[in-house]
Amino acid sequence: MSRTIIIGDIHGCLEELNDLVERLDPLPGDRIHFLGDLVDRGPDSLGVARRVRGLIDEYPGSVCIAGNHEEKALRYRERGRALPEWAEAAEPADWSFLEGLPLVHKLPEHDAVMVHGGFFPAFFEAYGELGEVPQDWRTARGKRADRMRRFLRIRKVNAAGNMISLYRATAADRRWAELYDGREGFAFYGHDALIDPPQPVIDQHAMNLDTGCCFGGRLTAAVLEPGADACDAAIVSVPARQVYASYLESERSD
Repeated sequence: MSRTIIIGDIHGCLEELNDLVERLDPLPGDRIHFLGDLVDRGPDSLGVARRVRGLIDEYPGSVCIAGNHEEKALRYRERGRALPEWAEAAEPADWSFLEGLPLVHKLPEHDAVMVHGGFFPAFFEAYGELGEVPQDWRTARGKRADRMRRFLRIRKVNAAGNMISLYRATAADRRWAELYDGREGFAFYGHDALIDPPQPVIDQHAMNLDTGCCFGGRLTAAVLEPGADACDAAIVSVPARQVYASYLESERSD
C-alpha cells in the first residue's frame, strides 16, 4: 500500500533531508512530494535540488512544487542579476529542473492541495476557483497570473482578503490559513517558518510543514496512508544538525 509523503521547506539542509528520508524508510510505490524552497540559507542547496530530483525519479508520481526562493533565482538569472553562490555552480540540468516546477499540485485521492505560501480570499472572490494554472505561470501576463504568483509569498491577509506584507501587517490582519475555507482541498504549505516551537500549525483546512530546519528547528514531513483524510496525516520530523541562518534576518529578506 503506497503512502503519500509531503516534506516541508528544506533550504539547503541536505544532511537533514537524508536523515528524514532514512527515518521515513520509503517503499516502492510511495510518493515523496516537496513544498518548495529547496535552496538558499542552508549549506548545500545544489545537493538538495539534486537529491530531490533523484527521489522524484526513484519514486514515480513524486512531485516538487516551486517555492519563492526557486522563483527568485530563476527571475534573477533571466534578468542578469547577481546570483547566490550555489546558483553560480548550477548546471543546465539543475536549471531545467527548477524551471519545470509547478505552482501548485493537487492530491485528489486525499482531497488535498500543495501550495508553497498559500491562498487568499480576494483571489477566490475575483475568479471563483483556482482552475487551470498555466505551465508558464512564472512569466504569464495578466492580473490573474500576477495574483497567482502571490501564492508563493503569502503569510497574512488584510480585512479585504488581500495579501499583506509582513512590513505592513497589523494586529487586525490574519494568517491566511485561518480564513481558508478548503475549497481547493486541504492545503499543505510551507514558507511561514515555525521555530517556537518547531512543529506544524494545523488549521481546519490547512497544515504548515515549514518547521524552520535552516534556523535550527526541524525538517518535517506529513505522511498519508492510502485513502486517509489529509487532516489525519502522521507527522515525522528530524532535528536540524545546527543553525545555518538567522530567523530574524530571513523575515526581512523574504
